[in-house]
Amino acid sequence: MERTKMFLIMRNLAVIIIGIIMVACSSTDMTASWTSSDFKGPIKKVYIVGIAKSEMNRRIFEDAFSNELFSQGASSEASYRDITFSKEVNKEVVASKMAERGCDSVLLTRLIGQRKETVSTPAHVSGFSPGPYYGGYGHYSRPGYYSSWRNYYGHPYDVFYEPATTTERVILTVESVMYDLKTEQLIWSAQFETVVEGSIDKMIEKYVKEVAKDLKGKKLI
Repeated sequence: MERTKMFLIMRNLAVIIIGIIMVACSSTDMTASWTSSDFKGPIKKVYIVGIAKSEMNRRIFEDAFSNELFSQGASSEASYRDITFSKEVNKEVVASKMAERGCDSVLLTRLIGQRKETVSTPAHVSGFSPGPYYGGYGHYSRPGYYSSWRNYYGHPYDVFYEPATTTERVILTVESVMYDLKTEQLIWSAQFETVVEGSIDKMIEKYVKEVAKDLKGKKLI
């Protein structure tokens, strides 16, 4: 019985570890990235613009981006402090705000695609302990616990069946682009795929980290 308890403890521990790994796995992946060979970085100060229907989500996004860039040693300004997208935006006004803030570049992010994906997991049996080998007449071999009925009875045979599952998830395609405000030329762009899961804060946090990672790797910040 002690062996059975130990088996159950180890199995539950394995489930917990797998759950932690699944939570830690990235839910945002970069699918494409481009950098201008003409631009000589790094940038000094970024004006961050999140293009979204929800003003709240936009503010969360721009603040998260500002905090992440700050942690990477780059200065930035969130556009929501100057403009709102609830009405038609005057681009000249936006340009003047960028200049007032002393920004030399602007980073814009928006949703450009959405799709649904079905993920199927096959049925799985775990915990199976093999029995003796029957190799035909005269061929028979057995594990040690077959030596007595007491050992056989006490040997754990806990079999766990996990049925097949089918889940549907939503995947967003998000694009971020950066322009040099002096030349108004595109200097960097990238697309990312983000799985819709958990809170919006966690999704945004993961996204901005992936963007900052690429900008850092391209020596733009």
